[in-house]
Amino acid sequence: MCFFSILVLKFLFAKNLVRDMKINYLVSAVFVTEAASQENGDVIVTLNEKNFDPKKYEKMVKLRDGRSVLLRLIKPEDELLWLEMFQNFSEESVRYRFFYMIKDTPHKMRARYCDIDYTKEIGIVAELEEEGQRKILGVVRLEIESERKEGEMAFIVADPWQGLGLGSQMIDHMLEICKYKGLETVYALTLPNNNKAIRLLKKRGFRLQYRSDEVKATLNLKN
Repeated sequence: MCFFSILVLKFLFAKNLVRDMKINYLVSAVFVTEAASQENGDVIVTLNEKNFDPKKYEKMVKLRDGRSVLLRLIKPEDELLWLEMFQNFSEESVRYRFFYMIKDTPHKMRARYCDIDYTKEIGIVAELEEEGQRKILGVVRLEIESERKEGEMAFIVADPWQGLGLGSQMIDHMLEICKYKGLETVYALTLPNNNKAIRLLKKRGFRLQYRSDEVKATLNLKN
């Protein structure tokens, strides 16, 4: 998977249990890339791959309250932290993200989001460490389809950490990753009443197309 994040909506993650997550402004996004297909013998890239450098995906950012947060690749051992993050979602956040209520996240679902194949997906978590305790505040992920031309990006920030600028920084980081990976176009689908998502996408230059039950936001990464 080439080296290569973020914006929240009607989520394609229904493919594998649930569609990915996002802050009160759910978003699913699809990216267009020129990368070649690796069908017929995909090489699975993991965090242990010798020529795969996880550090290239990391970035330190500051919240509006001054605390530092590490944006880094998600790992299989993040499953319990992921669950704790999910337990901090309000019903509104869950409904915005998934379009229906989800009260339980079984191991299979958690593993689906934490243990991923980096030839097909990128998952970035926002990690805060205080007094020796680590927390995941939010997640942004990109899923690239098998033909390597389309992918989906989605993100969510847990309710206690919303309003601190984290969602914006997660999105910006993933968009930089997408550019680095040669992606050319990203689009996101969101609920028409998801005003936070719509404002966030519009601020980043996404072109908005209003439909009956969703808003499609498209950004050309070549510009």
